[in-house]
Amino acid sequence: MRAQKIKRTVLAVFMWLLSLIVLIPLLLIIINAFKSSAEADVMTLTLPEVWQFANFAVAVAESNIFRTFLNSVLITGVSVFASSILGTMAGYSLSRNRDKINRKVYSYFLLGLVVPVQVIALIQVLQKFRMMDSYAGIIFVYIAMFVPLSVFLAYSFVSSVPKELDEAAVMDGAKPLQLFFHIIRPMLTPVIVTSFITQFVFIWNDFQYPLYLLSSSSKWTIVLGVYKFIGQFGSDWNIVCAYILLSSLPVILVYLMGQKYIISGMVAGAVKG
Repeated sequence: MRAQKIKRTVLAVFMWLLSLIVLIPLLLIIINAFKSSAEADVMTLTLPEVWQFANFAVAVAESNIFRTFLNSVLITGVSVFASSILGTMAGYSLSRNRDKINRKVYSYFLLGLVVPVQVIALIQVLQKFRMMDSYAGIIFVYIAMFVPLSVFLAYSFVSSVPKELDEAAVMDGAKPLQLFFHIIRPMLTPVIVTSFITQFVFIWNDFQYPLYLLSSSSKWTIVLGVYKFIGQFGSDWNIVCAYILLSSLPVILVYLMGQKYIISGMVAGAVKG
């Protein structure tokens, strides 16, 4: 009993430390978003002397946030929708038809989960297909990155669904697409939502790929818009923090709306397989 109590205490302390690692940077951004420029330059967790709510108005007025927001919605929305639908359809088909070729195809998809994307010369590939600095180019990159995740989750879940369900639907006259969208897809809701949220959070917050693949500022995503307030000789860190908070609101909203599906989706995709 004493050993178990010590183990629980150590685990609790460890979890608290992990929570602090996540929460401290978040608190730092929130607090400094309400400070004056001079106070924010220090970047501390002390409360501001006067709460500067006008920082958010400045962040909106002096940035192209509405254009970058629409760019992020377009890139994130199309990428997430396409990879989720295509991945789940492929996962379902591969799970139901486990011949030698399909098993190799599934193994190929799994490589997409472990092989670093950086080993692929993306810029050279996009230049060859004349897709650099285009919405289509970066969308295809994101789709290629996340289809393997959707395939893995759907494949594992569908493996636990009896084939008799498919056979009964076919006997009732269901076509292949009807079978998937009306019978299988509703059962895949937790998996699809989990995949959707995972992809949405990554793509919306991604800084690296838009920076390298989108050279035109008119196509920048909302994350890159923070450059407006970062200069060579100085930065308005209070406005930067306010802008970061504004750009994070869609991610927080999407997570709150779908959080109840995350655990069930991961369990369905990982355990049932």
